[in-house]
Amino acid sequence: FVFMKIIFDYNRTIFDPETDNLYLGILELLKKLSVRYELFLISRNEPTRKKRLEELNIKNYFQKILFVNEKSKKIFEKIAGNTKKIIVIGDSISNEIKIGNQLGFFTIRLKRGEFATQIPKNEKEIAKIEIVNFNNLENIILSYEK
Repeated sequence: FVFMKIIFDYNRTIFDPETDNLYLGILELLKKLSVRYELFLISRNEPTRKKRLEELNIKNYFQKILFVNEKSKKIFEKIAGNTKKIIVIGDSISNEIKIGNQLGFFTIRLKRGEFATQIPKNEKEIAKIEIVNFNNLENIILSYEK
């Protein structure tokens, strides 16, 4: 058993602002992953998000949920602690992907929605793996774990 942490971005990664709901299959995925790994959720601190997160009933799957004004290396380092195996999953290459790469974490970019067409400005913005949905995510995580 490998001790591993997974950091999820919230908006447009697991939550779809267009439908005001979780993306299809997310709930099942969180249930599965939370049994095996420590999950963390990071979100911009916007007025409606905390309340909507409460209503979604997913808090129990996460070790910690962080609402931040700005995503920074410091916040990601704090979550990581001494853990060596960290996966960062997000949709923004200039945010969570870049920060994850700078810290040497394994980054997975979800190419969907508003940031799907973003083009990396440098190698720090290139995720290790790009996906368009979560269908194969569990297998990717398992292969990274080994």
